[in-house]
Amino acid sequence: MNRSRLLFLPAVFTTVVLSLWIDRAAGQEVVLTPLEATEVARGYRAETIKLKPVVNDKNETIGRISDFIFGKDGNIYVVLGVGDFTGLGGHLVAIPFRNLKLDDPSGYIVLPGASRAALEKLPVLVNNR
Repeated sequence: MNRSRLLFLPAVFTTVVLSLWIDRAAGQEVVLTPLEATEVARGYRAETIKLKPVVNDKNETIGRISDFIFGKDGNIYVVLGVGDFTGLGGHLVAIPFRNLKLDDPSGYIVLPGASRAALEKLPVLVNNR
């Protein structure tokens, strides 16, 4: 009889610990810490940079931000209208957002190392969502 009780106690203990852990995990809230809130406040709203011209590091205008794509993998892409200086279209390509320099001293949005000719060789973006 004592042996069966000894085998039963670890199973009960494990069940209690797991149930407490699951209840705690399910009740957690997502909250911005002060540091994250500061970073958010220093960021840019999509509407403020949409339709802005993009230049390369030689200060040549290469296109205009047309839209944004939020990937299921968590990455953000800028839809760039290459050769578009009016906001009406151009050759649409997707560029990883992290490749852009938003705080360039020139005041422009910069895509370092890019050229209009190289971007026009990229596949045209087709997105139906």
